[in-house]
Amino acid sequence: MKHCSPAVLVGLDVELPTDPSVANEGTPPRVGCNHLVCDNCGVEVRHADRRSITSNYRLPRPVMEELYTSSDPASSPHLDARPVHQESRAYFCRCNWASVALGGIKYLGDIDAPWGCAGHEPRVVEAGDTRVAEARTATDALVKSLVPEWSGAKIRIVYAPGINPEFATAAQLRDSLLASYPAAGFFGAPVVDKGGDNLVPAWGWVVQLIRMRSDWWSAIGIALQHAVTNGGELARTALADLLAGYQDSLVLLPWTAELAATMPDVKARSSGTSWGEPDLRLETIVRDQTKFVAVLEETSAEAALLGHGKGETIIEAPLTNEADLRALLEQSAQAGQFPDGDQGPWSWLGFELRTRPQWIRTAFSRVVATLDHTNEPQVFAFLDWVFEEQDLWRFEPVLASWYKNPLAWANTAANKKPRGWRRTIRSSHWPEVKTLGDVTRVAMWRAQNQLATPPVLDLPLLFSSTIS
Repeated sequence: MKHCSPAVLVGLDVELPTDPSVANEGTPPRVGCNHLVCDNCGVEVRHADRRSITSNYRLPRPVMEELYTSSDPASSPHLDARPVHQESRAYFCRCNWASVALGGIKYLGDIDAPWGCAGHEPRVVEAGDTRVAEARTATDALVKSLVPEWSGAKIRIVYAPGINPEFATAAQLRDSLLASYPAAGFFGAPVVDKGGDNLVPAWGWVVQLIRMRSDWWSAIGIALQHAVTNGGELARTALADLLAGYQDSLVLLPWTAELAATMPDVKARSSGTSWGEPDLRLETIVRDQTKFVAVLEETSAEAALLGHGKGETIIEAPLTNEADLRALLEQSAQAGQFPDGDQGPWSWLGFELRTRPQWIRTAFSRVVATLDHTNEPQVFAFLDWVFEEQDLWRFEPVLASWYKNPLAWANTAANKKPRGWRRTIRSSHWPEVKTLGDVTRVAMWRAQNQLATPPVLDLPLLFSSTIS
């Protein structure tokens, strides 16, 4: 199934295909999406030609219902039928409306309605041929029996104005990827404006998901395969920008290496990691990523924590087992540094957890479960680290236990600084947090929210990989 990349509303001077299999692929000739669905009321969006809406504010729900169910919505007095609107088109669902006045196109990010492309199935069935329909029915039944149903809870990532992806399954994640650059036509690239002319890669929010949810890595990889396969040139460029721009994209190599091999000459717009330079081709980017992984493996016996030592010095020490990990955690907790202003004493741990073998995740879980609650720097370091919400679901039992049976430090002010620390913990700025007990409570809630959104793999793997 293809998805529009991007999905746009169009006036009468731009084609709105009648063929349901046709999607806008981001390259000329651009077409409108003929399969828009509202996330709020759940219906397919209808339209009326040579009409515009009469207000920028949506009508009361009963009036919107009347318009949507009308057999002749073009005759509705709520739509503007003046001669000036011969090139206009009005769109509406049961709860919202929008229009493209006087022709042209309008991106979904420029309207208030929560609409999105619901996909375009290829036309493969001849008239009277029921074999494909029967096969699909059988496949749907098989998927339903094997794929767990999602609970209704969704992951939501706040990234940029109008770009706040919400999803609960791999398919929904794919759709969120393809909806991430509504203004690509204006900027000429898959980027978004975070304000103040700060243009960032459209898929940069994927890195936030990588850092927060290691259990979702497989779903991310599969969703990327489908988005890039079906999303046209913009999606291919967005992938290259993601891989070249962020070190954490390394974890996706098992899903992106063979995908990239099918389009080696696709180029990133720039590189935030130096991977891919100077030509910025996908083939070069993946080559450099693979070399970087090899370097990590060669140096895995050592850790170099930049800026985490006393006076923002480097901490260099072995890291081969749990004892080494505990020593590094103690040293960085005692130092209490906040490198670059947005990191905490244990922020170095994130990249290590993402790129080292499983033993380190298991060891860190044991460290937290056996934390010395009289060691103030370590207690504060962990409660600062939860602010990053990296795999908080792993620590829900511990956090729930601390919340149910408050420890001696629970009433300590969250804005207290342990001796020698440069700043207060970042989680002290969470809403309604005054004490360390409050931090525990909020962290527990956020961990439970993660548990409510396990990955649902409702898309097949398209490309396997030789990356181990």
